[in-house]
Amino acid sequence: MHFYKKILSAVMSLAMAGTAIIYDPVPQTIAVDYPEESAVELYNTTNPEESKEETTDSQQATESPFRVFDIYNAYMGYTTTTTTTTTTTTETPVETTTTTTAVTDTDQSIVTRQARGIDVSQWQSNIDWATVKDSGVEFAIMRAGYGKEYSQKDPTFDYNMKNAQANGIYCGAYWYSYATDVESAKREAEVCYSVIKDYDFTYPIYFDIEDPTQVNLSTAQITAITETFCSALAEKGYRVGIYSYSNFLNTKIYSNVRDKYDVWVANFDVSAPSYNNKYEMWQYSASGQVDGISGDVDLDVAYVNYPYIMSPDTYVDTPGTTFHYSMTSFTTTTTSDYLYKGIDVSLWQGDVDWKAVKDSGIDYAIIRAGYGRYASQKDAKFEQNMEQAEANGIDRGVYWYSYADSVEAALMEAKACCEVIKGYKLEYPVYFDIEDSCFDKLSNDEVRAITDTFCKYMEEQGYCCGITSYSNFLKNRLGVSFLNQYAVWIAHYNVRKPSYGGYYGMWQYSCNGSVSGINGAVDLDYAYVDYPALMIECHRNGY
Repeated sequence: MHFYKKILSAVMSLAMAGTAIIYDPVPQTIAVDYPEESAVELYNTTNPEESKEETTDSQQATESPFRVFDIYNAYMGYTTTTTTTTTTTTETPVETTTTTTAVTDTDQSIVTRQARGIDVSQWQSNIDWATVKDSGVEFAIMRAGYGKEYSQKDPTFDYNMKNAQANGIYCGAYWYSYATDVESAKREAEVCYSVIKDYDFTYPIYFDIEDPTQVNLSTAQITAITETFCSALAEKGYRVGIYSYSNFLNTKIYSNVRDKYDVWVANFDVSAPSYNNKYEMWQYSASGQVDGISGDVDLDVAYVNYPYIMSPDTYVDTPGTTFHYSMTSFTTTTTSDYLYKGIDVSLWQGDVDWKAVKDSGIDYAIIRAGYGRYASQKDAKFEQNMEQAEANGIDRGVYWYSYADSVEAALMEAKACCEVIKGYKLEYPVYFDIEDSCFDKLSNDEVRAITDTFCKYMEEQGYCCGITSYSNFLKNRLGVSFLNQYAVWIAHYNVRKPSYGGYYGMWQYSCNGSVSGINGAVDLDYAYVDYPALMIECHRNGY
């Protein structure tokens, strides 16, 4: 299992568009031109027909008495269109959303901590929860059941709850709804309570409202159904949340009810949910791979520390587990959200005045370690750049330019890279730079096998490994699903944001930057992930 692939779905890659002088490892080689790429829309709403549950019964929508919902809809429509107050919320997983829990300043760093999780049901069959825990999963939301009969209890619920909690995994639950009126919702809440009442929870109980039988109900009806279920469990003392896909949450539940409860939004294969309001948890993938689970599993990130919020008196703040998951939850989508400014350099920049670089506001540098299959192909300025950057307080990562035409060659390159960089502590990942024209003759499967071989070997040696190329190469030759296993550093110039539909933790946005201390042009980068902290926390790259 790859270093990140325990909760799956990605972070960074280098790509090049426009006219660029590339990191060509052979001094005589001239620049390569890449066609400019048009921006693509990243925000796709989850299809409401793609329910994460299999429908086991169906109910027809009922006509509400006295047309009360029509009156309520008209009223809410009026108040919505005449309201002038707006709420600004984040759509990027690198930031946290607000919660209704009051906290002090000293509590804030604990309350807003991110956590990695999964949600499961009988469809995941027999789960090895000890292995799941070892993979880096911190919490799990269990399906308690569905519908309005006790016989619809999830057959794996008790097993999952007992074994997950026995292995130190924080737990919540969800109830999949088929309710089309408030009477059914009330009954579902009663049955849900009878299923969950003997367990203690450190995450909320979620009302999962997304079924196709509910799509054609009015906003007022959905709101009333949601409030009926949620308030019934809240009265029992539970912290309650609402789960659905982003468009359903945006359009089918009035804010006066929705904002009373925690929100868990589902939106897959995007850099951030297309949801317009606050949310505390995001289900970002339905096709994750986690050790201990056969087949696909839903992946989630929580932005608040529920175990602390729900039980501050008994909460014990412990260090995070070893970093075994992909970094989807740390990525962002806009240039204004970057954390650090960086450059990437090689022998082509000549002798760099690293003190002047630091004084100019550069936080980090990705330094070429070398190219090809042999350690003798080390970049001529590598050691000089590494030592002087460190001496001037600039964080460092490295990249290795690849010519591998087979998995055997990729393994040789990985070993050569390790030989060159051994002994250095790196605050940023080791990147596999796969962009050379030698890959044009290879199939996509061959390119993926080569990349996987290099990255897997680096991970086995204790490094955090990433992939870098121009965006078209990443999308068309490797594919977002494959890249979601690794850190991604993408190169795309003269655009508002990269035309890449996956997650990235670093963006090379210019190849002709000007930085004090460097003669001539230099590549400029933004980092969206706090890699230095991550390496220390996860004991990677020599830490």
